[in-house]
Amino acid sequence: MNGIAYAGDAPSYSAPHADKNFSVIVAKERCVLSHPNGKTEFGTGEVAVVPPLVSFALAGRATLICLEQAILPFKEIRIIRDDGERGIAYAAKQAETYFGLGDPTRGGVLPALGGLVAAYLVAFAGDKKLSPVVAAVRGEIKKNISDSTFSLEDSIKLLPLNYDYVRKLFKKEMGVTPHEYLVDCRMGLARELITSGVGNRYSNYSVGQIAEACGFAEPLYFSRVFKKYFGMSPSEASRAWTVSEAIKK
Repeated sequence: MNGIAYAGDAPSYSAPHADKNFSVIVAKERCVLSHPNGKTEFGTGEVAVVPPLVSFALAGRATLICLEQAILPFKEIRIIRDDGERGIAYAAKQAETYFGLGDPTRGGVLPALGGLVAAYLVAFAGDKKLSPVVAAVRGEIKKNISDSTFSLEDSIKLLPLNYDYVRKLFKKEMGVTPHEYLVDCRMGLARELITSGVGNRYSNYSVGQIAEACGFAEPLYFSRVFKKYFGMSPSEASRAWTVSEAIKK
């Protein structure tokens, strides 16, 4: 689920292209997407999402990410604006690096990055596409990402709706369960803190301190969740991602 079948440059296509996977196109310049319903323009800071089996032709420089077995709510081509931190672009760049390296972590990072890209796409698509209850749950998750005392289950149960209904609705609209989304957000923050470089105030912090920043009271539990998510320990990830950043430079 949310695996990455391809990550790399998307040069201008000279012929219509269709894929069984979701195509995520991160623009590096002004691009034009030709498709059965016409033409769509998008540029730097924007991302085009093309559903499976929809033919298209791209003119312009961009990064292409093909997500296989992705659970996304988009039924037609959608242009999404990246956030101010360029989260989608950064995740796509990481995916391109690991895909080019053959993912030296034995498949641990690429699926995680695929899930992160998918979560970003849904999150940045705009609350107007989300029901009020799902938007409220997502807001609580984001607000409490660093709070180790936060109980997602209790937060949902406070809503005047059936717990299972809220959970199913959240998964339908966001592509993941509330708990999976919380883990995605916290692991995304952990990855950001580890790879942020010496200029970041967390760069010299211990695993325990990063765990606390990501909402985990126990460093050991944080490390277990991290390894299950990324396929390697925080220390192994730090070394692998440092090598990745060095190669890109």
